[in-house]
Amino acid sequence: MEYTNTGALFTNSYKKSEKQPDFKGNITLERSLIKQLLSDSDDENIKINLSGWNRQGRNGDFVSLAYDAYKKPEESAPEKYATPKPKQQESFDDSDVPF
Repeated sequence: MEYTNTGALFTNSYKKSEKQPDFKGNITLERSLIKQLLSDSDDENIKINLSGWNRQGRNGDFVSLAYDAYKKPEESAPEKYATPKPKQQESFDDSDVPF
């Protein structure tokens, strides 16, 4: 059974030189996800996060992959790390002070 937005990397048992990859595999992405990635991106390149888990199967060890949406870090520091702004003092009404 193939799940969408997931994949796997398997040990490359056909590796004949150090230049060939150690692992080979694929990830299956839904067409709607690809469209969403294209519409959400304002850059030339689209970055996605992949998560991987070591697994064992009938053909040996492999890495199970899952897609996760990449979120750009905020350009400004998060509120909890930002330097607090000084509180503005309320205007003082001195009209009732006798001097």
